[in-house]
Amino acid sequence: MSQENRPARPSGRPPESGFARLSRTESGLRGPFLCFFASAVLWLVVASVLALVAAVKLHRPDFLGACELTTYGRVTAAARDTFVYGWGFNALFAVNFWLMAQLGRFEFRNGWLATLGGATWNLALTYGVVQIIRGELGGFALLDLPREVGPVLLLAFLLSALWSVVAYARRPGGQNFVSQWYIVGATFALPLVYLLAQLMVLWFPTVGTVQALAHAWFVQNLLFLWFGASALAAAYYFVPKILGRALGHYYLAPVGFWTLFLFAGLGAPAALLGAPIPIWLQSVGVVASVLGLVPVVVLAINFLSTLSVDGGWSRSWNSTTLRFVVVGIVSFLLFGLLTAVCSTRDLSATLAFTSFAEGQVQLLTYGAATMILFGASYFILPRLTGSLWPSSKLVHVHFWSAFLGLLIAVGAALVGGWQAGQQLATPAVSAAQVAAQSAPWALAGSLAALLLLIGHVAFALNAFGMILSSTTPTSDGRSD
Repeated sequence: MSQENRPARPSGRPPESGFARLSRTESGLRGPFLCFFASAVLWLVVASVLALVAAVKLHRPDFLGACELTTYGRVTAAARDTFVYGWGFNALFAVNFWLMAQLGRFEFRNGWLATLGGATWNLALTYGVVQIIRGELGGFALLDLPREVGPVLLLAFLLSALWSVVAYARRPGGQNFVSQWYIVGATFALPLVYLLAQLMVLWFPTVGTVQALAHAWFVQNLLFLWFGASALAAAYYFVPKILGRALGHYYLAPVGFWTLFLFAGLGAPAALLGAPIPIWLQSVGVVASVLGLVPVVVLAINFLSTLSVDGGWSRSWNSTTLRFVVVGIVSFLLFGLLTAVCSTRDLSATLAFTSFAEGQVQLLTYGAATMILFGASYFILPRLTGSLWPSSKLVHVHFWSAFLGLLIAVGAALVGGWQAGQQLATPAVSAAQVAAQSAPWALAGSLAALLLLIGHVAFALNAFGMILSSTTPTSDGRSD
């Protein structure tokens, strides 16, 4: 049995790899990857602690009530930003580097530039989070870091993500893989979207509802074209790689790519149905959100047709990497389906001002992107460190805590949001009654946050144990 499929001591290593050798494409990547990965894991633990505090305060407002630094608004914003900008961006930088180097057979040189970008990113983010805790936060989710942090993050992104574009430009023989398309598309889209959002929302605020529309457009693109696209790039690589077979109906993959990038941003106005913006613009958002089912269907055909033959599902369960990746794929499909269905006017009116939208966001950022990133970590890290995971028990604790925490968190947000929406639409039900009946769902959210914290601590202990005990594998001269 291969190292990858051995349940007692999962290593995340492909069957054909050995621990003692690195390919040329990996030897120069080791330092920058570990820098970004270690930063990501630290931010993940910090975000988990803050998220648990915020979840408890939702049903126990007096928890840590004597300290003004831990008010619900500050802790919630800090938890959101440390998770998205701390864990999400650092982990995606690292995995995208590795994927582009592997697919393009690119030898990573001058890695100090990427490391400098990562250090700049994390220092700026640390300053921003401290300012949020001190009360210096804006009113726009995911743009609530102090505005002076924005230009620094943009510069750090360009320094860090530049290498993905360079690797694609220098690929041999004009080879193209859909994973490369998703990463390059995300790398080009994100800085442009972030720059425009910073200008239109923070630095030179637009008037009226245009500011709200610009913010919704930014959030939509951040979720779909950075988290979603980067996660799909990893899924398109690891599923056929580990199963050892070509992806089913691969010729449809470019259709999924182009339709995702075409309709993602156009669907932003659907988040503002009922707001004082032109009706035609709201209709564009609804239509684009429904057409977002096209890439979802393509993804379902690609992955489900691959996993449904030759025992693909059972092999996925026996592979630590694919176990996480498959959960991520299913989560993305559910997210796309919910986004399309709930963008209609009737459902949007019912679910407005509830936790339902938060459940959808968790389904993408954690269920899809984070679970796929976990799977990628179990595959890549042993290759770059030359070590096995120190504890197989911690691997199992991590998976089950993350999986159960995801189910409870998303389920509580979706079901609780649906119930609250139905009650808010009933004139006979008071706001106090709605709040009282939402308390059990808030308690479930605290349980989910606790489970996620346990899983993340287990993952961090295992990962840092591997890094600290690692050797520096020598290069064997292979390009892949």
